[in-house]
Amino acid sequence: MRKPAERLNDIVVAVTDAAALVARGHSEFIADPLLIRAAKNILAEIGEAAKGIDDDTLSTMPGVPWKNVKGMRDKVVHDYSDIDLMWETLVHELPRVGEAIAGSTPIDHPTGCTTSARP
Repeated sequence: MRKPAERLNDIVVAVTDAAALVARGHSEFIADPLLIRAAKNILAEIGEAAKGIDDDTLSTMPGVPWKNVKGMRDKVVHDYSDIDLMWETLVHELPRVGEAIAGSTPIDHPTGCTTSARP
């Protein structure tokens, strides 16, 4: 079982990946089905990681809407048609989540996409 710090690091890595996706721009995002699939995967990974973190750890970051973070995983897995909601989450919400985590716990700060290197 992964430790909370490892799961938090997974979230920060996924947030970094999301920033790279956002940097490509909205027009490219909505025109490219692979970018949309990547966004779904990023959001699902973040939600799944959050679901595996105990409430005591999550409570140390009260500025993060953990219920919404977990719920977004379910939304993209079961109702994946709301591309605009995904984009807004990638652009506006995920940077705040990443900053809150980075400001509250010592983690490995990723420099790029490392999802394939995760255990």
